[in-house]
Amino acid sequence: MRVNWMIRIEQVEHQKPSFTLNIDRSRLFSGITLLVGANGAGKTTLLELLSTVRIPEKGKITYQGMEAASHLPLIRSQIGYVPSEIELYGGMTAEKLLRYLAELKGVYAPSAVRNIIADFRLGEYAKTRIRRLSQGQQRRIALAQSLLAEPRFLFLDEPLNGLDAEERKLIIAYLVRYAAERIVVACVHELNEWEAAADRVIWLENGTICFEGSAANWKRNLPLKVWTGEVSADCFKALPLDRMIHFRPADHSVYVRFAAYDAPAEGLDASEPTLEDAFFIRRMIVKNHDITLCK
Repeated sequence: MRVNWMIRIEQVEHQKPSFTLNIDRSRLFSGITLLVGANGAGKTTLLELLSTVRIPEKGKITYQGMEAASHLPLIRSQIGYVPSEIELYGGMTAEKLLRYLAELKGVYAPSAVRNIIADFRLGEYAKTRIRRLSQGQQRRIALAQSLLAEPRFLFLDEPLNGLDAEERKLIIAYLVRYAAERIVVACVHELNEWEAAADRVIWLENGTICFEGSAANWKRNLPLKVWTGEVSADCFKALPLDRMIHFRPADHSVYVRFAAYDAPAEGLDASEPTLEDAFFIRRMIVKNHDITLCK
C-alpha cells in the first residue's frame, strides 16, 4: 500500500539577485515530481529551500505538519539532498566514504552500506580512491550517499549529470521504486527519459509556478498539436524554426517533430505529445507573451 507523505509550501518568498522566488501555495506528494524550467527560473533555489539549505525569508514550508523553525534537526534527519555540483573526498575510497557518511547520518548497520553499493553497482570500485573514478561513478556515489538513511524526502538537482545511458536507466529505475513511499523531487532538463517515471510536474518561470499537476495533465489541453513525419529538404527549409521540436536528417528527407495547430506539410501526422513536447509548447507560448497557458 502506498504511503502518502506531504510537503506544504505556503506564501514562500525568497529574494535572489536576478529574481524573486514567489510561491503562494504548493503541495508535494509521494512519488516522483519533476521540477522543470529554463535556467535561472528558480529551480535550484526551490530545492535549496525544500532541503533546508536555505530558510525562506517569508512564508513557511511544512513536512507532515512540521515546520523547520521548530523541528529543524528532525526534519533534516528525514531529508536527502544532492546538488548539481558536489565535491567528494577524493582521497577516500568509495566504501570508506559511504561508511563515514552513514555514521554521520546515524546509520550503523554494515548491511546498509553493502546494500547501497550493490544497488548502485559500485562493488568493483568500492576499494578505489574516489579521485580515480569517472564523473559518472562519482555521481553514483553522491546519489548513493543521499539514500543511506532512507530519507522520506529526497531532493535531487540534475541527478543524471555525467551519467551514461545505462547508468541513467539504473538511477531512474531505482528512484521509481524508492518513490513509491517517499517524496522525490528532481530538477531535470531532459524530460523524455522520465516519461514513464514521472508522477507530477512543477514548472517554474521567473520564480513563479506556472504549472503544477499530474504528468498526464501536463500533456493535455495544449494549444498546439505535435506533428511528426518525413518532409523533403526544401519543405524542411520552409518550416519555421521556432516551432521545430526536433529534426533528424534521413536518406533523402528530414524527419521532423513540429508544433502547430494544423498540419504544416503533407506527410505529417498528429502524434501524442511527450513531456518534452509539452514543455516546448508551453515555454514557446510564454516566450511569445501569451500568458493564457501559464496556469
